[in-house]
Amino acid sequence: MYRNVCLEVFLQSLPVIQMIVEADFTTKFILIVLLLMSLGSWGIILIKLFAYQKSQGANARFFKKFMQIKNFIALPSLCSQSKESALKQLTQDVLEETGKFSEFVSYDSIQHRASLVEDTIQRSIEALRLQEDSHLSFLAISSNLAPFFGLLGTVWGIMVAFFEIGQHGSADLSVVAPGIAAALITTVAGLLVAIPASAAYNIFVAKNAQNEIAYYNFGSHVLSLFKRGDLIALEEIA
Repeated sequence: MYRNVCLEVFLQSLPVIQMIVEADFTTKFILIVLLLMSLGSWGIILIKLFAYQKSQGANARFFKKFMQIKNFIALPSLCSQSKESALKQLTQDVLEETGKFSEFVSYDSIQHRASLVEDTIQRSIEALRLQEDSHLSFLAISSNLAPFFGLLGTVWGIMVAFFEIGQHGSADLSVVAPGIAAALITTVAGLLVAIPASAAYNIFVAKNAQNEIAYYNFGSHVLSLFKRGDLIALEEIA
């Protein structure tokens, strides 16, 4: 009895909650779909923010150590002493590819070796970009579909309101207002889902594009280090 009284007082103090509780099945279903979209979007946003912060710190530390290296053969030692990061993954991919090369360098093979390293860097960066872009499609879908779900709920609520008018034979405000108010809730819910999802999607896409440029810049450093090593080997042979 006491719980029912408290619940009634709570509903009366929050008209929005009361309207949601008293809404029909279709409106509640749309609101549940929007709630799931919102939870999924915010989950992805928080995970991505944490991942970006962690990755940025790890990449900065790896790049700082990398810039102190003078030759290509020091890269395996750097990777073994460093924590996981995108730059470390790129470096390991290059080391895996160069591990298949012959120890002997010639004027005929030097360009082919560099081209293979460049191709490996390209593939590695594409893999990193795909990894960073993962789950962003859900944010794009949520930002695009949520307003339409909200509009659907609004149209449905207005239809119900007109039906109630026909049933009661009156267009009195007390008859129309509850249905229209419930309808507008879905529109607000749709916008509350779409706005943060759209903003986060655009921010993450821009951030990933910046990361891609940084990866290509780092890859050029690795490639230069490899070419320098081959040139030194040719000079020693000559």
